[in-house]
Amino acid sequence: MSDLTHTQRSLHAQTSQRLARLHQLGFADRPDEEFDRFSSALARDSGVPGALAMVNAISDRQFFTGVHLPSAEELGSVAEAEALAAAVGRVMPLEHGYCPETMDRTKPLTLPDVCMKPDFAGNEVVDLVGIRVYMGVRLIDKEMEIPLMTICVVGRERRPMKDGRRMLDYIKQRGAQAQYLLDQRISALS
Repeated sequence: MSDLTHTQRSLHAQTSQRLARLHQLGFADRPDEEFDRFSSALARDSGVPGALAMVNAISDRQFFTGVHLPSAEELGSVAEAEALAAAVGRVMPLEHGYCPETMDRTKPLTLPDVCMKPDFAGNEVVDLVGIRVYMGVRLIDKEMEIPLMTICVVGRERRPMKDGRRMLDYIKQRGAQAQYLLDQRISALS
């Protein structure tokens, strides 16, 4: 395990516990209509043109319990929308994207231009999906005291650096809303 990054080691240490909880909640391997609607609103209200948004259940992989992909109308091309849907889907390896990194942070991660940070510019989603913007925050299972999921918005056009503060405020606000939804689901188990 020595060749794993710090983030991968942290995630790996809690994988079995997190996966069991995600299965218990029904988030490990099936879409959730409420989180799909949440993702659509998250993308729509983000101010990021052609945004993708996800509610991401993270275990030994990433599973998008909620997802919003831009329409052909938003992208200006049916072929582009179909290619994006094929590239993203509902499942992604842990090595792709920035949500695994977000799980290891106590604060949101906002990147108005992922290419400005060498650690993030080399991520496979930059080429696979064309991601240039990321904002995400983790959701905590307060009973188990572990990070369980993330919400995120990604875009394919970089934002001006001055948008960083607005992005941070937005994802924090939406993170609080998503945390409430998660807390409600956890409470319903009791």
